[in-house]
Amino acid sequence: MKGSKFITLALGALLAVTLIVGCGPKNEMSALERIKEAGVITVGTSPDYPPFESIDDKGNIIGFDIDLARAVAAELGVEVEFVNMGFDSIITAVKSGQINVGVSSFSINEDRKASIDFSVPYLISSQVVVVQKDSPLKTVEDLAGKQVAVAIGTTCAEAAKNIKGIDLKIVDDNNLTVMMLANRSADAVVLDVAIAKEYQKKRGFDIMEKPLQMEETACVIMKGNETLKQEIDKAIETVKANGTFDTLKAKWQI
Repeated sequence: MKGSKFITLALGALLAVTLIVGCGPKNEMSALERIKEAGVITVGTSPDYPPFESIDDKGNIIGFDIDLARAVAAELGVEVEFVNMGFDSIITAVKSGQINVGVSSFSINEDRKASIDFSVPYLISSQVVVVQKDSPLKTVEDLAGKQVAVAIGTTCAEAAKNIKGIDLKIVDDNNLTVMMLANRSADAVVLDVAIAKEYQKKRGFDIMEKPLQMEETACVIMKGNETLKQEIDKAIETVKANGTFDTLKAKWQI
């Protein structure tokens, strides 16, 4: 009798445990699974950096990075939704899960790698100094005592901090830095070389010959989302292998 009671109690305990486990919360979905289920990947971008990201006359976000993000999303089998935001807020939005990915000409550096992950690099670029066409400023050394404008949160700003003796003006975005150069409220600006060449064509600016630094460009992903990173890496490599990447580079003259 003691034996049968013991078995009954044991079976009851086992059933209770089974019910608790069965009724407990399901394993959380991964970021990639949530994206696949929704059919949409949200991409944060700061459209102030032509030809990589800008806004056209109709209010559409366009550019090399934008087309690349669409091509990557197509490889993932989902649509892409772009979120227009300040450059310095994109990483925060990625870290908080407000957006899935940041695609806005992000340069890989150690400070950023401490808090977020990067995709495989898709471009190698450089930071250069841009001045007026008639400017007597020809080298970095000539900038001592001059006003140099850069956009907040960018590697351009970090590169400019290494120029000795300048009056560094950190402003909201690259559109404003170029405006300051155009109206001569800044003597020089620091830009990515592709963007610098774009403004050279549009406004006739000069670009100093020696770059400040070289850098790799990649997508920004929440740290630890390894499956999503692997799929984005794979998509970028596919886009490069099938010729789409070169087509986009030619389209945007990168």
